[in-house]
Amino acid sequence: MASNAPRATKSERLEAARIEARAKREAAEKKRRQRSLWTKIGIIVGIVALVAGGGLWYYFGAVKPNNTFADSGPIPAVGNQYGGVVLDSPTTMVSTGGGEVTKEQVDAAKVLTDPNYKREAGEAAPAGVDKSAKPAQIIVYADPLCPHCAEFENAYAGQFESWLSEKKATVEYRMVSVIPSATNYPARAGNALYCVADKNPAAFLPMMKALFADQKERSNAELAQLASQAGAADLDSCISNGTFRPYGVVGQGQMIKDKIGGTPSIFVNGTYYNGETDGDFVEWANAKIDAANK
Repeated sequence: MASNAPRATKSERLEAARIEARAKREAAEKKRRQRSLWTKIGIIVGIVALVAGGGLWYYFGAVKPNNTFADSGPIPAVGNQYGGVVLDSPTTMVSTGGGEVTKEQVDAAKVLTDPNYKREAGEAAPAGVDKSAKPAQIIVYADPLCPHCAEFENAYAGQFESWLSEKKATVEYRMVSVIPSATNYPARAGNALYCVADKNPAAFLPMMKALFADQKERSNAELAQLASQAGAADLDSCISNGTFRPYGVVGQGQMIKDKIGGTPSIFVNGTYYNGETDGDFVEWANAKIDAANK
């Protein structure tokens, strides 16, 4: 049947062609933008997956094993019942024969909470103090991540060595966890120090110096490497397994019982050093050491 519709003019046909071409271009551009968007999303998802994968690797390969330990375990051969190791010279420690801490002891220590106690003059000395010790007895509570501990150790480690060499004092380190850490670094580094003390006491002070001279959170592998550089090799298993972590927990519990709310906390024959009121540490300590050794 013939159509009565008028034939489109040339200009109308050109305009219709332009509209159709524009529609095709817009459709093609829309598809291109969609492909570009999905490409970007894919890249972002890939990056997120890569980062997440790295994070999971770090968590499961480094962090999580660092935060787990047995519910009971051994005491270092030079460890006492208070969570301390005692140097009687720069390279030797007092042997205790080691022993075991039980699950009951660890569980009892875990339920204690830090009262953030500030020790005042006249407070009772912590457990294990011998006020009549000769040579003088120095006890140091230290956290491997505590910046003030680093300042103290970097300033006075040499003086401790001199007192030890001259047989004027013994120095007992009780490693504790005061500074928060997602990887439990203070506890892990404390364990590493106990591993060193148990295996090679002569490497203990060099390990302490290295930890505080470059204070940072380290992996277990880095702690083992540091121990090896200090002179105590082949401690990878002791450090990665947290062999003395249960012992450290019991020591931490004793710290809380004794109301040691901060680090560093230093005692000489049971007298607490208050850095705010007691003046220069060496002068203060020498007076106590001389009095003890008369």
